[in-house]
Amino acid sequence: MKKKIVLINPWIYDFTAFDLWARPVGLFYLAAIIKEYTENTELCFIDCLDRFSEKVRKKLKFPKSKENGRGKFYKERIKKPSILKEIPRYYSRYGITEEMFKEELEKIGGADLYLITSTMTYWYPGVHRAIEIIKEIFPESKVWLGGIYPSLLTEFAKKHSKVDLVFNGHAENMIIPLLKEAGFKIKNTPFFKNIDELPYPLYSLQSKHPYLPFMTSIGCPFRCPYCATRILSPVFFQRKPENLVKELAFYKERYGTEHIVFYDDALLVNKRKRLLPMLKELKKRGLNFTFHTPNGIHIREIDKETAEIMYESNFKTIRLSLEIGVEELTDKLAPKLKLNDFGKAVINLVEAGFSKKQLETYILFGHPLQNARIIERSINFVSQYEVPISLSYFSPIPGTEDYQELIKKGILKENDDPLFQNKIVFVYLKSNLNSEEIKYLKELASKYNQKIKLDKN
Repeated sequence: MKKKIVLINPWIYDFTAFDLWARPVGLFYLAAIIKEYTENTELCFIDCLDRFSEKVRKKLKFPKSKENGRGKFYKERIKKPSILKEIPRYYSRYGITEEMFKEELEKIGGADLYLITSTMTYWYPGVHRAIEIIKEIFPESKVWLGGIYPSLLTEFAKKHSKVDLVFNGHAENMIIPLLKEAGFKIKNTPFFKNIDELPYPLYSLQSKHPYLPFMTSIGCPFRCPYCATRILSPVFFQRKPENLVKELAFYKERYGTEHIVFYDDALLVNKRKRLLPMLKELKKRGLNFTFHTPNGIHIREIDKETAEIMYESNFKTIRLSLEIGVEELTDKLAPKLKLNDFGKAVINLVEAGFSKKQLETYILFGHPLQNARIIERSINFVSQYEVPISLSYFSPIPGTEDYQELIKKGILKENDDPLFQNKIVFVYLKSNLNSEEIKYLKELASKYNQKIKLDKN
């Protein structure tokens, strides 16, 4: 008799959310492992953030997606948590309605196990609500929770999520032994030493495939004090280019996908041993894709050759990581770049053929070491190069150096609700910026972006 596992990608509860090529890749990897190493197991998937299925689009009014797959989530305004009452923004649930979620659960029927993933720590209300609904409909159900949130806040998740098991860290080598203990029939128990040994993510669970996430590496060699990558993936592992080409060829044949989105945190590091050989081999084989880099790429690594190969390989979305943007702070907060690297990178990319409007630049916004003047100088610095600006709101991430410093200074407390880690909440309530300065800086960036847009038209 078959056993049934339901995998769930829960809602986002926040002041703002946009689908910038977001997919639960870790959950799809686990699904692939379960499919390959268990017997008589049926896998079902409920994506609370689905924007593409015909059923979802028929029931809900969605704005048209961009050609590359990005777009707005359906949202419903909900009551703002009392501790967030001072934030001058509406609070919403992003994704399908609760009624649709319940319909999907009841359509699938009772399952032997529900596997729920998660991302931002401060999105836990959506995770907990999904768990609550499962328990309401199927009181005896077993629910396991994994992802970034419980990995960073394990004890909080154990105490408040009301699940049967919480994963801390990567679950690839834990899932099969745990399923065996839970009574699932196992073919054999694998041990994966790295991502190259994993089966490909089971993207067939998705309703459609306008784009697919892809990773050429795991982790990051840098130790930026605001980033949790080294906590979540302590070892920086770089995949072999021949394995990358083989996987992309499979995606082309299996899904016909054109748009590939890099999820790497260090895409260009050691590029001549990994990324560039991969791109050259894809061109040689006639495997054509459109590439996007929503995670900011390392400016220092964009030399003339790299820019030219990226252009020839059809990179369309380039995000540059300027971070702080002021020289005296760069060594501490962004050791991977110097300010003069930025101008060189922009020149190399433009000379290779990219338009400046493709080169959006992330500037950290609201970091504890910043004041309004520092951010203003950063905006003015980028404006010299006529490339778009995106203000990247600072979020204090548990376990990082910056988070511990905020605890030490009493700006945050160890037992604070994770909602205070929300990027909007921190900038408005805990940063060095007052409401007038926040408004001024946002308007400054917006006016500048509008100006270069009009100039280009």
